[in-house]
Amino acid sequence: MQLPVGLVHTRNVNNTQGVSMAEVATGAASAEQTFVSNPYGTVTSKRVVFFRSKGWISGGSREDIPIQHVTSVRLDTNRSILVGILAVLIALPALFTGTAGGVVLGLLLLAFGILMFMGSPSVVVNTAGRDLNAAKGAPWTRNDANAFVEALRHQMFNRG
Repeated sequence: MQLPVGLVHTRNVNNTQGVSMAEVATGAASAEQTFVSNPYGTVTSKRVVFFRSKGWISGGSREDIPIQHVTSVRLDTNRSILVGILAVLIALPALFTGTAGGVVLGLLLLAFGILMFMGSPSVVVNTAGRDLNAAKGAPWTRNDANAFVEALRHQMFNRG
C-alpha cells in the first residue's frame, strides 16, 4: 500500500515480548505506524523492510531491519553518459536510413540513450554491522526512492 508523503498508517503488531503489561493494556507498545511503502520497501516507526539487491528486473530479497540498527541511508543516481552518447550516435543515422527497421532500431536506441542520461536511482542502507544494502530502480522511480530515503532519515533522527 503506497501512502502519500505526510500520511501515516497505523496497524496493530502482536509482538509483546519485553513489553510491560501497562503498555499492552493501553496498546501503546503494539502500534506501529507506516510512513512510506513503495517498491523500495517500507518504513515504519519500528523497522525498515528493504529489498536488498533489487535491480531493474530482479525483485531482490526482503530484509527486515530494526530502525535502531540503521546507521545511514543515501540516494545515489548512477548515470552512464558514455553509453548514452554511443546509443544516440548510433540511433541518429539509423533514424534516417529510410527503412522501417532502421527507424524502429533508431527509436529504440534513442530511448535507451535517454534512459542512460537520466540515470537510475540507487538506495543504499547501511546497518550497524557495516552491511551495505543497495536497491536500484528504473529512472522513473526516482520519486519513490526519494520518498523512501526521506522517511527513513526522518525516523532515524526523530526517534524518541
